[in-house]
Amino acid sequence: MYHPESMSGSAANPSDIEIKRCFAESIQRKMAQDNVSISALAQRMKTGRTSVRRILDANNTSVTFRSMTRAAEAVGLQIKLTAIPMSAEKLGHLAHRLANSKDKADARKLTDEIISGFYEGA
Repeated sequence: MYHPESMSGSAANPSDIEIKRCFAESIQRKMAQDNVSISALAQRMKTGRTSVRRILDANNTSVTFRSMTRAAEAVGLQIKLTAIPMSAEKLGHLAHRLANSKDKADARKLTDEIISGFYEGA
């Protein structure tokens, strides 16, 4: 189980990759423990080996949550996702970026992240 600080934005950022890495490692550990091959996992999921490889690729953050859930269930795991409020440091960093933003779309995205991070624990 892991507790991500945030999962916002469409571009892969370090926390997205860390979440995916933790997930992929958990699936791979369980596969090794139970001696399940990529082919066997693909059969259990009723999908192809290429799809399974994408799911297990820690750098591929475009895999859907549904695909990740199906992979976890196929090896007998359950995903538990916990959202926690952002730290004051993270909120300050976002506010600083917002103050220096020249792009309206970027400013809107940063504002949404700050509001979400501030009120998440309320």
